[in-house]
Amino acid sequence: MSAENIKDELHQLIENADEQSLRIALSVLKSEETEADYALSSEHKELLDKRLDEHEKNPMSGSSWQEVRKRIEKRI
Repeated sequence: MSAENIKDELHQLIENADEQSLRIALSVLKSEETEADYALSSEHKELLDKRLDEHEKNPMSGSSWQEVRKRIEKRI
């Protein structure tokens, strides 16, 4: 399907959409628009890859959400 066909189909859907559907569509389009603003640096990607690798080697080494939450609550 060409970009022009996609645009035509979207225009038709928009013309017939209810308000809730329009809000959802707008939200999706805006979220994709802002994702580029939050791109990870190569350093962050490397850190995440390292952490994922460590987790895959030993999945039980991490903390549960309850444990993490307790640690945070103790700090505040």
